[in-house]
Amino acid sequence: MAGHSAKRTIMRNRVTAFIVALLLLPPLATSLSGQGWDAPAPVAGAVWLPALAGIMTIIAFGFLLDTLTFHRGGNSLLRSQRGYLLWNGVAGMAICILLAYLNLFAGAWFSPAGSDTAALLLAALCGATLLPAVLITRLWLAGLPGLVRLGMRRLALPALPAEAVSMLLLLAALTGLTAGTIWVDHLGWLFWASPLLLLVALQLLWHESTVFSGLAQGDWSRVLLGAVSGIAVGGIALAAYRLSGGTVYLVAHTGELIASLALFGLLCLQVSDVVAENWRGKKRTDAFKKKPFPIPVVTKKDQ
Repeated sequence: MAGHSAKRTIMRNRVTAFIVALLLLPPLATSLSGQGWDAPAPVAGAVWLPALAGIMTIIAFGFLLDTLTFHRGGNSLLRSQRGYLLWNGVAGMAICILLAYLNLFAGAWFSPAGSDTAALLLAALCGATLLPAVLITRLWLAGLPGLVRLGMRRLALPALPAEAVSMLLLLAALTGLTAGTIWVDHLGWLFWASPLLLLVALQLLWHESTVFSGLAQGDWSRVLLGAVSGIAVGGIALAAYRLSGGTVYLVAHTGELIASLALFGLLCLQVSDVVAENWRGKKRTDAFKKKPFPIPVVTKKDQ
């Protein structure tokens, strides 16, 4: 019992450090650089009803894929891991709020939300369904042998010391959240990659696995499936929103938007790893061992 409490405290420390860094570093960088913060110009158009349509579409999409996954292999997050999925919904709300907050400094998209508070609320509502949908989509994709084999036995990255890698990732994340805030036109890519880099760095510092842990063995499947899941879920949500009459102005071009959605998918998987630690029962000394998801991913072996 004491070990479980200590583990929850360690996880809470990581989450706190992650949130504090995202909240404080961009405004601090803006203040130290002497730049002023300009509120985004108002955008005309519909937002709430189209957003509701997008949310309902993602819920229906998640139910559909979860049902297909259950009939194919008997695995179902909705049927057997509702608590885990619910907590991921809460985590998705927090993550999307943080991303919407970062957008106040980067201006990557503009919506007709009447105020910053309304924009954050909109992000929270969307995040509650987006992150669980990414997990369900990833589980469904993992049952497609051809797609899984595409990411298996690829180029293995050198196994570098975790401490050194975490320091490099931490430096990159802090640079993105500070310099990227000031020169967003040139370092916007690093600015938006910073949440994932920061969370991965914290995972390594606390001896936890990351979404990239399999790369040292040449296993790119989790990265591939996470990226594809983010693109699929984000793309469907955006399409449903726009087809329902929603207005949103995106600064990114098509290629940049796809890359951003892929990055979002990887961030969702990494956040779900943190949430799943309560289900794993791993001891602190078991660092870097491969840990199963609450729902095991079973794929067909190569013939």
